[in-house]
Amino acid sequence: MNKITAVILVLFTLSCSDVEKSPQPENLFSKDKMVALLTDLYLVEGAISSNKGAYLKTGVQPSSFLYEKYDMDSISFQENLNYYTDRVEEYLLIMDEVQDNFKSLQDTLNLRQERINKEEQKRISKNIPKEYIKELEGSDPDEEL
Repeated sequence: MNKITAVILVLFTLSCSDVEKSPQPENLFSKDKMVALLTDLYLVEGAISSNKGAYLKTGVQPSSFLYEKYDMDSISFQENLNYYTDRVEEYLLIMDEVQDNFKSLQDTLNLRQERINKEEQKRISKNIPKEYIKELEGSDPDEEL
């Protein structure tokens, strides 16, 4: 029984070794460009899925936005995505960097939220109207964020 299992395992391993990988695209994106592109792609997809109504109201087409921002078309994107996903080790490194980008974004958002919470607590404790918070901080009260 063990011999049969070993033979099947060897045959399976050999059959997988001949899998043809996607060829290198004519316009190969750098790993940094793929990291930035995938970060933006997942960010846009997340925004759409979390508030589809707001997305539909804007009329913005995320694919068009990304194609323009990264100077590419759908074919070059797909070729590059196929190229990197066929090279698992490279793709995993890219995805690690994408994950690091999201962690940095989360940290930045957390710091902003902490600052907003502190300002709100300060306003509440001093019973100061919201419109005067910017003046207290030395900002122009008419300036929008």
